[in-house]
Amino acid sequence: MENKHLVFVYGTLRNNHSNHHLLRGAYYYGIGHTCDKYTMYIKAGYPFVTSIEASYPITGELYAVDDDTLLALDKIEGHPRYYTRREIKVNVEEVEYTVWMYFRDPQGKLMSTGDYNDAPQKDVVD
Repeated sequence: MENKHLVFVYGTLRNNHSNHHLLRGAYYYGIGHTCDKYTMYIKAGYPFVTSIEASYPITGELYAVDDDTLLALDKIEGHPRYYTRREIKVNVEEVEYTVWMYFRDPQGKLMSTGDYNDAPQKDVVD
């Protein structure tokens, strides 16, 4: 199946985290940052990003996925009731892409940066 959806992942879907297996077979573009600033929170070990606050760019990984993988990601993220998938712009290796990213209204612990790998280990689920 053709990998035609670009998805930017910033938490447990990233490499070496608990849900990365869902991206098996996806094409990996690399690590990048959102072009706009957002804010990352963490609650019960899971990160989420809100667009209501603009604190810093979000660090993540860009993948191209097929229709089935996008549906699997929507399911695990609870789209559209828990997380909402929206189009944004990211920069990976000096190239700007329009991609899907998952957002959620703020609650939990505010992150000091937009990188889930910077979360205190007690707050990380893996």
